[in-house]
This record gives sequence, C-alpha cells and structure tokens, in this order.
Amino acid sequence: MNSLEHREAMKTFYKKQSFIFRIFAQLKLSDTVSDRFRLLHRIYFYYILIGWVLSFDISCLIQFISNITDLNEVIKVFYIFATAMGVLAKFLAIKIKNNLYAELIEAMHEAKFRPTNSRELQLFRESQRLARTVRNFYTTISLCALNALLFTQYIIDTTQLPMSIYNPINTDTKLRFVLVYIYQYLAVSVCCYTNIAFDSISASFMIHAKGQLDILCDRLKHLGMDSETSDEEITAQLKNCVKYYGDIIHIVKIAEDLISFPISVQIACSVLVLVANFYAMSFLSDFANFIKFLIYQLCMLSQIYILLYFPSEVTSKSEEVPYHLYCSKWANWSASNRKLTLLMMTRFDIPIRIKSINPTYTFNLAAFTSIVNCSYSYYALLKRINS
Repeated sequence: MNSLEHREAMKTFYKKQSFIFRIFAQLKLSDTVSDRFRLLHRIYFYYILIGWVLSFDISCLIQFISNITDLNEVIKVFYIFATAMGVLAKFLAIKIKNNLYAELIEAMHEAKFRPTNSRELQLFRESQRLARTVRNFYTTISLCALNALLFTQYIIDTTQLPMSIYNPINTDTKLRFVLVYIYQYLAVSVCCYTNIAFDSISASFMIHAKGQLDILCDRLKHLGMDSETSDEEITAQLKNCVKYYGDIIHIVKIAEDLISFPISVQIACSVLVLVANFYAMSFLSDFANFIKFLIYQLCMLSQIYILLYFPSEVTSKSEEVPYHLYCSKWANWSASNRKLTLLMMTRFDIPIRIKSINPTYTFNLAAFTSIVNCSYSYYALLKRINS
C-alpha cells in the first residue's frame, strides 16, 4: 500500500464524523481563510452552542427545578437532561481540544502505521471494515431512535409535545404548537448527531489502535521465521517492534486525552438515565410512552456498550503482545537477542488501559456490567422508597 492509498483508506476512520464536526463549526479553519470568514465561523459556532445546545439544556434544567416535588415529572425530565449534559461535554471537547484532534488524525496518517505486507494489509482492511460497520450501525439505530421518539409522537398524539421540557411559548394554537415541536425536533437532532459523530469516532480511534496492535502481534510472531535472517537483522526488527509499540501507545494516549472527559461524563449521566428509564417504564400504563422509553433504553445501552467495548478490546489485545513474541523463533537467536526479547516481554507485560478522568478507573466491559447493575440497584432502592 503506497502513501496515497493509505491516506485515502485512513479517512474511513474519521471522514464522515469530521463532516458533522464541520457542520457544527467545531473544527479549526485553515490558515488561508479570511478574517471575515473566520469571524462568521465563530459566530455560527456560538449560535449552535447557545441557540440549540445550551438553550435545550437550560429548558430541561428549568423544567426539572420547577417540578422538583413531582417525582414522575422529574424522572421524565431527568433522562433528557442527563443525556443533554453528556452531549454538551462532547460538543465542547472537540472545540476546546481541536489541536489534539488534528494531532491524532495527522499521527494516524504517518508512514510508520502503513501495512508492509499482505498479512498486515488484511489486518488493516479488517479494522477499516469494522470501523465502517460500527459507524453505520450506530448511526442507523440512533436515527431510528430519534424518529421513533419524536416524529411518531406527532402521528400518535397531535396535542402533546415529544419532550417534557420548559416551554416559554403558550402552545394553545396550532402554529405555536408546530413551531415548538420543530424546535424540540431540531434541538434533539443536534444532540443526536453530536452523539453519532463523537461516539463513533471514539470507537474508530480504538479500532484503529487495536488494528495496529494486531499488526504488531503479526510482526512479532513472524520474527526469525526466515532461516537466512542474520542476528543483526533480527536485532533491528526487535528494536523496530519496540519503537512501533511506543508509537501505538502515543496515539492511544492522544485519543485518551481527547475522549476521556466526555466519555466519563457520558457514563456518569448514563447511570442516572438508566435509573430514570427503569423507574419510568415500571409506572407507564400508556403503550406509546412505554415503547418510547424502551427504545431510549436500548439506544442508551448500545451507546454505553460501544464506548466501553472497544477500549476493552485494545486492552485485551495489548495483553496478547508478549504471547506473540514468545511464539517467535527466539530459541534459535543469539544470546544478546534473547536478552533483548526478555526485556521486551517485560515491557509488553504492562497492558494498555484507557483511563477515565479518574486515573484509577478504566473504560472496559467490566465497567459496562457494573453500570447496568448499579443502575438497577438504584432503581430498586428508589422504587422501594417511593412505594
């Protein structure tokens, strides 16, 4: 694979998501852009941020505070508000950490991550296909959930707004009702597309890192397979693998700095959202609302799973690196190369972990099961207190 083909193939991991970020004016403009266009770009960003994201969050907050004594109403508002807070963290993270995002994209394009043989090319293609599949799957379920929650509400009941948030406009007339309905639909759509872009690109970064670990494992396993390889060549290959592992850690750390805070906020909010949804579904007698909450619950669980599964895959694959080095023909190498192999195995023995904002916690599948169990425990406690 030449450099041009590699650069085009790499766009699969981020191109569609970057398009959404550009629509929301979250990405930095090029240096060739005029000052007037740069000013308009900044104004447009604050229009999206204040006019749609923050206004939606504030509407949820006002509704939450004004109905604090009504537990059922609080539950209905809270699952929307918690989701909106997670979206706000993701929306601001891309804008504030724009340099990290650009650095990560540029690092992924470097020649050191380019496949060098047919086996590595196949592993790279597999990670490329997986990133595309996850992005398309997550986009599909998110858009289906968006329309199921909002668009179908108008078909079922033309007198009730889809979201229970504060509304400063009296909807006693048909025109006002439609205008408020459109506002809610567009505001939630902004949140939905932000989630789609950020969550899928976070998964893509982890899939790319896992794919590079697959390539590293393949290189380690095939070290010394050619009987004509000299000791000096094996030494050079071992050192290149150590350097390659360090390069993988470098891009993982950049990705971690970029996504750790928003995902941590999302996970914290998701616990509360799941509790609210468990509680709301247990008391809903209306079939339409029950289906609405069920769809939202499934979408939320899918979101958490995607955000935690692929970091867990990176950790699991990094734990396999020493084994693949052991599978090489190290027994036939010189004493110096065997000593270097032992040092490498000691270095590889520390797995790569994607840390949250609290460095003692990492993103993994164990956290997913813990979140679900914790959410259900809080729900059972809340139901028992309220009964």
